[in-house]
Amino acid sequence: MKNKFLLSFWQWTLLLTLLLCTVFATETLVQNEHQYARSLQFRHEIASAGQLRALIESELNIPLYLTLGLTAHIQANNGKISETEMQMLLPELAHQARHIRNIGVAPDNRLSYLYPLKGNEQAIGLYYPDLTEQWPEIAAIIAQREARLVGPIDLIQGGTAFIYRIPVYLGADNYWGIVSTVVDIGSVWNMLETQTAEQEVQVAIRNLSELGHGGTVFYGDRSLFYDDSLLLSISLRGALWQMAVRSVAKPRDNSGEIRLAAYSASLLLLTLLTWLLISRQHLRNSVSAHQQSKLYLRNMMDNVTDAIITTTQDGIIEQVNLSCYPMFGYSANTLPGMHWSELLAEPHRLDELYSTTSSAKTEYETQGRRRDDSLFPMAVNRSHIRLQQQTKQLLVLRDLSDRHQTEQLKQQFISTVSHELRTPLTSINGVLGLAVSGALGELSGSQLRMLQLAQTNCQQLTALVNDLLNVERIASGTLSVQLRAVELQPLISHCLEQVRLLHPGIKLQLNCPPELQSVVVNADAAHLQHVLQHLLGNAVKFSPAGGLVSISINRHGEQVRIQVEDEGEGVAEHFVPQLFSRFSQADSSDTRTHAGTGLGLAISRSLVSQMQGSMGYKPAQPHGSCFYIDLPYNATLQPQ
Repeated sequence: MKNKFLLSFWQWTLLLTLLLCTVFATETLVQNEHQYARSLQFRHEIASAGQLRALIESELNIPLYLTLGLTAHIQANNGKISETEMQMLLPELAHQARHIRNIGVAPDNRLSYLYPLKGNEQAIGLYYPDLTEQWPEIAAIIAQREARLVGPIDLIQGGTAFIYRIPVYLGADNYWGIVSTVVDIGSVWNMLETQTAEQEVQVAIRNLSELGHGGTVFYGDRSLFYDDSLLLSISLRGALWQMAVRSVAKPRDNSGEIRLAAYSASLLLLTLLTWLLISRQHLRNSVSAHQQSKLYLRNMMDNVTDAIITTTQDGIIEQVNLSCYPMFGYSANTLPGMHWSELLAEPHRLDELYSTTSSAKTEYETQGRRRDDSLFPMAVNRSHIRLQQQTKQLLVLRDLSDRHQTEQLKQQFISTVSHELRTPLTSINGVLGLAVSGALGELSGSQLRMLQLAQTNCQQLTALVNDLLNVERIASGTLSVQLRAVELQPLISHCLEQVRLLHPGIKLQLNCPPELQSVVVNADAAHLQHVLQHLLGNAVKFSPAGGLVSISINRHGEQVRIQVEDEGEGVAEHFVPQLFSRFSQADSSDTRTHAGTGLGLAISRSLVSQMQGSMGYKPAQPHGSCFYIDLPYNATLQPQ
């Protein structure tokens, strides 16, 4: 025996759907929380990276400025300097910067003066052309007549360091020699380690070619350049470095608290909903049993709602049920013997009624006349039955007053619902916007996310109402379209950013050839953006998780074509002719996977048509859907 209180299939489906929606919403909140924590960490990395870059550039530029001062002094004395003078100047310059290991002066490319001399004795008398590995770079510096920071370099006297080399020219072409400042690399790295420890970041530095290719990593962990670390360049005189910065502090993780709160609340709500569904099923079973009992009694007592009349072949009433008397205002037992046409408002159209109701399944609508001569809408069904070897006429008369009133209310509702819904929705959306923006007071993180979710749903409902209004305006020809010059790429990029914020799990890609990056079309920017967002939203909705949605701009004859492609299952071939019809959906059942009204594509095509364009569909290769918009191309248009 079937359990009367067992939930039905659709009720179990509803509970499962709500459970899946709860899991999806909760995990979306967790993902948003992770993204927010990562954004805070990224801000910290940006601030720390700026400070560290400024520190490195300032500390390494001080030796350069001192060396430039020494070069200027040599040029001012026309290259005539004495050893005594060098012994006075070099110590003074070396003591003015923290990271100078030694300063050397090499007239005619031979290192003749060096401070401090202690520990660097092996370098005195060094002739730069004898440095087989370093001389090509030194020669390039001399030829280019510019100061350059090189390194790290292995020194002859031992150790590694950075070296500022400045060629000294007396006059236009009179090369005098080189001034070199050796920067203590250990001192610089100690300073950098202190700063990174204070700011809780990891740093790595490498050389960067003029083409932007990474070179050798000479400080820090090279793996920082191959993850999501922040990268920025450091520009010094004649040297280009790249620095990678990553925070060592772990971002906050509130996912456990979010999941606990969300799943607890969802479990409570699902439990309550299950109890309500079971109670409803119990109530429905009780009502059904009551209705069956009531129907049985009504059949037994011949008390149905419609008037049932049996007549002779000539139309003389023989029997009526009890409902017939109050319908026509007659007292009991007064109708038999009358011709049934006396119950009609227009008895002279009896032949037309007979002709129309020659089939038992045909219903004829006319007007009935009560005893007090008042009229009411009535439907007549007629058939013939055999009773006691005689043919009788069976008439079923139904009062249509309630149906007509319902139809009238339905028409009034359809014509006013969109306008009546728009005002409260606008107010609700406005209040939610004020709350989300903080105008109504400070909100906690969870409160803000709930209000944002409510605002999103309200906006979706507003969009649905707007679709209904747009259908009405398009049908009446009152939809306003303002054509003006619109630059395509910024408009499409804005649409992609909005979709990317709502669907972070889908890959979005814009393909535009260089010659069309500044293309301008004559269109209504707001309506075109609405159409593109609808196409992108459909592409995302029907794409698999992690799928790619691409939008491209191309020339197509005398048109500019915008294509939106996805990697979903595509549109069934038999449904393509109905794709742009109103209220048409490939799956219109109550259990369909994707919700919708079937209005979006019809509205979009109408809007594009009013912008003097066209819209169509073709299958994507190897699979998926491709919707395209063709707009007239005019090379003389300029953006406004």
